Amino acid sequence: MFGREGGIAGEKRPLRRVALVATVIAAVLTLGVVVRVATGGASPVAAATAPVEARDLHVDGDARRTRISLDLDRDVPLQVFTIAEPPRLVVDLPETRFAFAADRGGGRGLVASARWGAEAGARARIVFDLSDPAEIAAATLGEDGLGRLVVVLDRSTVPAMRAARPLRLGGGPETTATIAAAKGDRDRPAALAATPHAPQPNRPVVVIDPGHGGVDVGTRSPATGTFEKTVVLDMAAEIERALEATGRYEVHATRTEDVYVPLGRRVAIAREMKADLLISIHADAEYDHSVRGATIYTVSERPSDAKAAALAAKENAADALSGHVAADERDEVGDILADLTIRETRRFSLIAARDILEEYRRHGRLVKGEAHRQAGLKVLRAHDVPSVLMEIGFLSNKEDEKLMTSPQWREKIAGSLVTAVDRFFHERGVPGMARAGEAGAAASP
Repeated sequence: MFGREGGIAGEKRPLRRVALVATVIAAVLTLGVVVRVATGGASPVAAATAPVEARDLHVDGDARRTRISLDLDRDVPLQVFTIAEPPRLVVDLPETRFAFAADRGGGRGLVASARWGAEAGARARIVFDLSDPAEIAAATLGEDGLGRLVVVLDRSTVPAMRAARPLRLGGGPETTATIAAAKGDRDRPAALAATPHAPQPNRPVVVIDPGHGGVDVGTRSPATGTFEKTVVLDMAAEIERALEATGRYEVHATRTEDVYVPLGRRVAIAREMKADLLISIHADAEYDHSVRGATIYTVSERPSDAKAAALAAKENAADALSGHVAADERDEVGDILADLTIRETRRFSLIAARDILEEYRRHGRLVKGEAHRQAGLKVLRAHDVPSVLMEIGFLSNKEDEKLMTSPQWREKIAGSLVTAVDRFFHERGVPGMARAGEAGAAASP
């Protein structure tokens, strides 16, 4: 249907590699690229020596066949695969700078919309939301000496999408290990967003988790277009600085830049750091733009109300919307519900939520009604790490957005959280926290 344009000729044409001088130049440019198979959770797509530049994106075709063309500055190892439910096409790349406009790549043929962004481990991802199930009919990379990826999609069925294998291009022949990695480990970043090291003795470990990131922008302001992922990253950085400045805590973050970290990986980071407390930072949105203020969440299999259930469903869908398919996992919380560990963890989570709420009343603004809610949030499911999720305000409210984007407000809220964390660890009997917690409480207006 597309003839020979872009190197596609026929539906099942084998992948070709260009043996020209331009290929040699591209190989030199990408010298040092290391392709790792997925033993230990590494991605088959590894970082190049310098970020790739994605220069343009085109989508053409109709509801039966659609052609996607992605222009890169050079030929690099990448992976292309489909996800059946909901139907999506995913392109995994090394670290990439996206130079094309935000409105590229959506609303044509089988492609309903597209989004892109950075991933943890010096990677990037493009997710194409499809209007109907589709399969990859052909794919080429590096045609005519250019770093051009061309993918042809044919309308298909959900069972066919489930049976489809990922395709690895630009890095040599596909291997069984690579296929296994794509199927089972493609939701794992190649490296932790925070560098792990052994916790220092006598200092509680606090992990700050800025929600969303990379391809997952979270909610956005209807007034200014400000992304949740940006607001919460700034807030998390301020909280991290404030806690570290006390000298009383060892502080880590699940991400420190605009990358996406899957929900299960965030929980794993907290556990690997042997965290004594996880604080996940988010921002909310409502159709009613008058709603404002903060809400604190703790985990529970039974949501406290309909709003809590809706928020949990939205936040728990982040992996799927970002093109990550988690492997089947045991519900650790459900399996050990009767165990003393989970009971103690949840008790401490409730104490942390109470302490944060008390300080927020002094220095911030809580949402009207019930400011402490409970729901089955995946990021709070570490069975041995007390965890809370803070919705620090509503991006749908102009006053809240103005506060959340103010460095002065963030500094004030971070200071109040330090006092709340001090009190939490004082109540847990951590040596040296009594005076800190009492001093913070006395200083509060």
